[in-house]
Amino acid sequence: MKAVTLIAACTLAEALAGDPPSFSLNTKTLASPISKPHLPQFLSYSFEPAFWAEFFGEPDAPRNLTFTLLDHLHARGARPIIRAGGITMDSMIYNANQKLSAVRTENRNGGIYRTTIGPSFFKQWDNFPAGTTFVSTLNFGNNSVAIARDLAAASYQLQRDKIAYYELGNEPTNYPASRWQRSTEAYVAQWKSFTSQIDTALSGASHGKWWASSATTDVTGLRVRPSDLIPAGVNSTGQVGQYSIHSYAFATCDPARERRATIPNLLNHTDLLRYADVEIYPSARAAMDAGATWAVGEFNSIACSGKPNVSDTFAQALWTADVELMYAVRNATSVHLHQGATLVFQSNQQLNTPGDDGTPGFSSYSLLYPVASSKRGEARVLPVFVSQLLVAETLRGGGRIAALKTPEGLREREFSAYGVFGTEGRLERLVVLNMKPFYAGQEAAGTVWLDLGEHGRGAVVKRMTAPAVDEKDAAKVMWARQSFRNGRAVGEEIVENLEPGEKLVVRDSEGVLVIFN
Repeated sequence: MKAVTLIAACTLAEALAGDPPSFSLNTKTLASPISKPHLPQFLSYSFEPAFWAEFFGEPDAPRNLTFTLLDHLHARGARPIIRAGGITMDSMIYNANQKLSAVRTENRNGGIYRTTIGPSFFKQWDNFPAGTTFVSTLNFGNNSVAIARDLAAASYQLQRDKIAYYELGNEPTNYPASRWQRSTEAYVAQWKSFTSQIDTALSGASHGKWWASSATTDVTGLRVRPSDLIPAGVNSTGQVGQYSIHSYAFATCDPARERRATIPNLLNHTDLLRYADVEIYPSARAAMDAGATWAVGEFNSIACSGKPNVSDTFAQALWTADVELMYAVRNATSVHLHQGATLVFQSNQQLNTPGDDGTPGFSSYSLLYPVASSKRGEARVLPVFVSQLLVAETLRGGGRIAALKTPEGLREREFSAYGVFGTEGRLERLVVLNMKPFYAGQEAAGTVWLDLGEHGRGAVVKRMTAPAVDEKDAAKVMWARQSFRNGRAVGEEIVENLEPGEKLVVRDSEGVLVIFN
C-alpha cells in the first residue's frame, strides 16, 4: 500500500505561508488490526416500541418520512436490522384482537405502564424496504413466560422469515435488585428457563437465535454483561445466536451526568476510545473468543433521550460516525442506533419531559422527529442523519476497516481517521473526522491538510459538513452538498476530484470520505 500523508492542523493562512509538518501513514502504522468484512446489516436501528406508531404508522398508512430515510440507506447498500426494543418492551403485551399496531397505557404525566401491540405491528414489517430483518423483542420485565411466549409466537406466525434474532428483556442491569438478588447465576438460570420454554413452544424455531445479555455498562450490582454471562454458562445448550451490549457514554438522567453531556465532551475522541475499550470491548472479546459474534444492540450519545442543543446539532453527526466506525474496527456485526421519546419512569431527575399536551417529547438524539409535537415542533430530519450516509458508503461492499494513528502535531482527542481495505489489503477508502469544535460566531476554523501524493490521483471526495458544530437546521447540514431536512435529497450531489499533488482540506467540525481508484 502506498503511504498516505496527513499534514498537521493549521489555519489556511498558516498553510499558505509555508509547508506544514507531515506524518506518513502506511500499513505498519495502523492503530488497530484490519477488521473482518462488514455485512450490509452493520448500520441498524432500535426503536422504542411505545412510539412505534409515531415512527412507522400503520400497515395501510405508513409514516413516509421515516421510510424515506431507510430508502436512502438501502440505495447505498445498507440493509438494517430493526429492533423494536427499549425499556417499554419490558411492559409490552400482545392482543390478537387489537386493530392498531401499538397502543400506550399511560398516566396523566406521560408515564407508560404498558404497550399493547396487535397483529398490525408485525404486518407493518411488510412496509419496510426489501431485505429488512427484525429482532423479535420479548417482555421479561413482567416475569411471565406466557406473556413472552405469546409475543414470540405472534412474531413467528406472522413474520417468521423476517426474524433475525429473538431478545428476552431490555437492560437487566436496571431491573429491581430483588429480582435475582444481584446473582449472575440466578439471572442465567431464569433466562435459560424462559428461552427454553419459548423454543419448545415454537418447535425449536428460536433455538440458536437468541440475543444474550442486552446489558448496559451501568454499575448496578448485577453483573450480566456478555463477559459475565459467557463463563456463567448462558450458552451451555446452544441457545445464543449473538451477544448484545448497550452503549451510552453520557446521560441526562440526573443533574450530575447532565452537566458532563456537552459538545466538547461528546467530541473527545480519546475519551470515546477509552469508553469503547474499557466498557464495551471486554464483552466483545469474550464473545469472539467463544466463537460467537457481538452487536451493539442499543446505543446513542446521551441516555434519557439526549440533550437539546447538543444531541440535536451537527456534533451528533460527528459523534455517531466516529463511534460507529470505532465499533466497526472492533468487529461489531451491527450497531443499533436508538430512536424514541422521553420515558417518565426512566428517571425522576432527568432533563427531558413529554409535551404538555401529552404528545411525545421525542429524543433529541434521534434521526428524525417523525410527527409534529408540542415539544419538538414540526416533523423533520435532524442533522445526525448525514452520518448514516457517510458510514453506509464507507463500509459498502463489505469494507474491512482499521483505525489510523493520529499524526504528529494533532491532538488525538480532536482527530480520528479510518482506512477501509479490500480483500487483497489495498486501501480503497479513507475517512477523516476533524472533531475539533467550530462554533457559530467564531471567526475562523482551523483545518487538517491531507497530502495523498500519487495515491490520490483521481480520488473522489465526499464531504460531511455544516456551517458550525452547533448547527441544528438539517437544511444546512450536507452530505456531498445535499441536505435531507424533509427526507428527500435537496440539491445536486457534488463530489470533489483530486488532482495529483492536490491537498485535501478538512475543516474543524467536518468529515470526509475519500474514495480511491
